[in-house]
Amino acid sequence: MAKIFLFIILLFLSACNIFSPEYDNFENILPQGNSSTIDGLMKNFVHSYTFKDSFLYEEILDEDFVFEYDNEGVYESWTKDEDILITKRMFRNFKKIDLVFNSVFPIGTSMQDTTVYSSFVIGFYSGDVNLNLTGYSKFIFKKYTEDDKIRYTIKYWGDLR
Repeated sequence: MAKIFLFIILLFLSACNIFSPEYDNFENILPQGNSSTIDGLMKNFVHSYTFKDSFLYEEILDEDFVFEYDNEGVYESWTKDEDILITKRMFRNFKKIDLVFNSVFPIGTSMQDTTVYSSFVIGFYSGDVNLNLTGYSKFIFKKYTEDDKIRYTIKYWGDLR
């Protein structure tokens, strides 16, 4: 699985066009949730992949975001800026992306940081390549409270194989 994941990353890094969402092709398409709940944040995560919306994706990641994965026994990671660059290229290189998390995410929590484990199924589709993967992830959500309003971001995303 790590080799497939690394292959996908290398494929994305070969692209050089910056993604711009094409909402003109859709009517009344709005994100399904909002960042005032963890569940809403994750609905927006799925929405960003489904509609290849890198602007929405960027909003859900914390400034201190880290993505980590196991590359054949060696843990490697990257930051928010690197993740956004890779994700934009991924969105550009696939015609369709389907993402389903097999978890119920909490509405909220009293803790500053909340950890949730989830399995997922993701499908990448282009003219010649159709790739379906399953896996497990660890997410750490960070809670912000400003003017009595709560907002969550994804602080950590770990691919657990």
